[in-house]
Amino acid sequence: MQDKTTIAEIQHNTRVKTYPDGSQVVTVSDRPIFREPGWEIADKWEKEHRTLSQNPDRNGEDEDRERARRRARAAVADLGRSNDFRLFVTLTLDASKIDRRDEAITGRELRRWLSHQVQRRGLVYVLVPERHKDGALHFHGLVNDVLPRVDSGTIKRAGGGKPQRPRSARERARWLAEGGQVVYNLPGWKYGFTTALELQGDYRKAVAYVCKYIGKDSEKIGGRWYFSGGSLRRPEAAYSDTDFEAMRAECAGHEYRIDRLGARCINIDMEE
Repeated sequence: MQDKTTIAEIQHNTRVKTYPDGSQVVTVSDRPIFREPGWEIADKWEKEHRTLSQNPDRNGEDEDRERARRRARAAVADLGRSNDFRLFVTLTLDASKIDRRDEAITGRELRRWLSHQVQRRGLVYVLVPERHKDGALHFHGLVNDVLPRVDSGTIKRAGGGKPQRPRSARERARWLAEGGQVVYNLPGWKYGFTTALELQGDYRKAVAYVCKYIGKDSEKIGGRWYFSGGSLRRPEAAYSDTDFEAMRAECAGHEYRIDRLGARCINIDMEE
């Protein structure tokens, strides 16, 4: 069993995530909350001390769920920034082909289809489930550009709104010139309907848009916040120790609290 000194040596108050494009996110805490990978806390008291004793009045299950949702959003943001995604896709389900309200069935068939695309085409993806008001499931997410796609004949016009079908070639050209986007379909998806849009403009904004779907209705659908797979890359993480108060003085407005640890943190995206 590791003693307390060993545990202290492998825990730090600073984590630096470095993404493939060279950008970084630095997180500094007023206490050593980050543990180097490859180490696990073996001492039961230490586990309980870190998760419970510093905030004994936390609201158990609700707080656990909210914390898990935040972690999921952070994980999807990391995947988005670390991989060369090219399309924003929406996969819907046709009630005549699948029970689109059944989480187990839809999850199983989705995973099967995704696995086939990974093996056959080299798909890399991150998808987030969402439930319609009528209970039907659908999925939003980011994929690389390996899936066959066809022009749907519709355009998503600048300014938003639902895709529209232009009345002529001249109108189509005008809409595209005004900043509209071609809406594609993915014919390989056999369970319903699809749309796919090429990622344009602010890539980070597109990643954030996907993240907002995670737990949108405070629901973990089918036991998952998101689905991901393929040859995914993740940011490299390095750990060190930093003077928290000095960092705090330089970075006003970036501070937040992690109540379950009783910790204060500063989070800085070096690209912003």
